[in-house]
Amino acid sequence: MTGSPDDREDGDLTRRLDTDRPDPLEPLLRPPTTCLATPPGAFHRIRRRAARRRRARAAMVAAAVAAVLGGVPYLVGAISTSGGDEVVVPTATRSRTGPGPHSPSPSTAPSATSPPAVPTPAHRPPGDPSPGTTGPSGRTVAPSRHTPGTSPMCTASQLTAALGGGDAGAGNLYRSLVLTNRASGACQVSGYPGLSLLDTDGKQIGVPAARDRRTYAPVVLQPGGSASVTIHTVNRQGVCLPTSAQLRIYPPGDTASLVIPGEVTNCDGRFSVTPFAAGTSGNPSA
Repeated sequence: MTGSPDDREDGDLTRRLDTDRPDPLEPLLRPPTTCLATPPGAFHRIRRRAARRRRARAAMVAAAVAAVLGGVPYLVGAISTSGGDEVVVPTATRSRTGPGPHSPSPSTAPSATSPPAVPTPAHRPPGDPSPGTTGPSGRTVAPSRHTPGTSPMCTASQLTAALGGGDAGAGNLYRSLVLTNRASGACQVSGYPGLSLLDTDGKQIGVPAARDRRTYAPVVLQPGGSASVTIHTVNRQGVCLPTSAQLRIYPPGDTASLVIPGEVTNCDGRFSVTPFAAGTSGNPSA
């Protein structure tokens, strides 16, 4: 039996490879590994960055929650707010105007710093606007007041009333109503009178006169001076109410009235009055 000299000398090849001699190829096939050391302070920096990120996220969540909670009252208010039918009476200003688009000069307008309370008399006819309340046309009637340095508002006890001349055209009837100052001192009228038609028993016929929309300014009446308005009706058109036997006139800002004889007929619902103008010819200009 023949074999290699190595086999004869060392036995089989496996026993030779399992010896304690180092393998000459191991340094080439398995080089030594060198691990890098952790830089100083790296772990602490990582922890600080993580903590900052956590705090930033918590701040953002808190801000979002605060924004949502802060918006709840506004949302509830928007849902609960509705355009109700509450009537809001405008506060008094330094000037008083009629229903027209323009206002009189502030130098002649009475002060609105301390308007007195004005009672509503029980004898005022239904529908007649009392001072400080809203009349049939929806306009608030300012109460009587007096500013130092200006003439006080005329009262019924200082005035006389009378029907003046008339005019007609295109089925329309116009009649002036004149108020004259019979007192010894000056006073003023400003705006519209309250005007109602009465029968022979003093009962009101229909509704009070509506207001012809136009601008106006206060009219100062010296003793014996007059101011007038124009009454507008139509000549027997549509449905006509009974012709009046008397007229009841409330001067602007007064709760007392004047009653005078006068025949006026409200036809087709056309019964209106202009604001006061100086003189006795009414206020026909538009």
